[in-house]
Amino acid sequence: MSASKNAGTKSGGNRDKSVGNKNGKSPCARVDFLSKLFPDGSFKTERLLLEPLQGSDAYGLVILTNDPLVAYGASTLPQPFTLDDARALIALPASGGGCFAALRALEGGQTIGCAGVLARTPELGDAGDLELGFWLGAPHHGRRYGAEAARAMLERAKAAFPQARIVVECPRENAASWNLLRRLGFQPGAGHGARQNAELLVWRAAAEVD
Repeated sequence: MSASKNAGTKSGGNRDKSVGNKNGKSPCARVDFLSKLFPDGSFKTERLLLEPLQGSDAYGLVILTNDPLVAYGASTLPQPFTLDDARALIALPASGGGCFAALRALEGGQTIGCAGVLARTPELGDAGDLELGFWLGAPHHGRRYGAEAARAMLERAKAAFPQARIVVECPRENAASWNLLRRLGFQPGAGHGARQNAELLVWRAAAEVD
């Protein structure tokens, strides 16, 4: 969330209409990530149901995300990951800040992880930068659920926001995630990420590998 020190003018306290946009243009309308990414409420892949996070997911999300093996690969998230953090993630669509889904196994219905997109430049609306994020509970690593979920969310984001630049942050030391992202078409060279030791990768269609 950003605020401008020039919210009021010296000539009479009128609110500056250019607040939030350096070019003096009207700010973009808030993006409805929920309806754009999940027009039918949820969607399925071969083994997963992707369903927008709900309030009832909060406690399970804290338990899943605070595992050290999960925290190592999830640079998108604060650590420790608290109940307030979980509720903030669930509430992202209401503020136009993005949308994350619970990954529920079709076999058994267990919630095994999370995937979604975060608006890095919300002031640019649906033409801004979107950051892909995903993570799995440690017991579900090594079964290619991450690849399945990440590819599905990437395809949704590309279709819903064709003008957006889709990015991801990942440290090179996280070899499993780094190699997966490269296979999905993400390319390094965009500079350092906002998080410690992370690099910023950008999705490019020509780089995608089946």
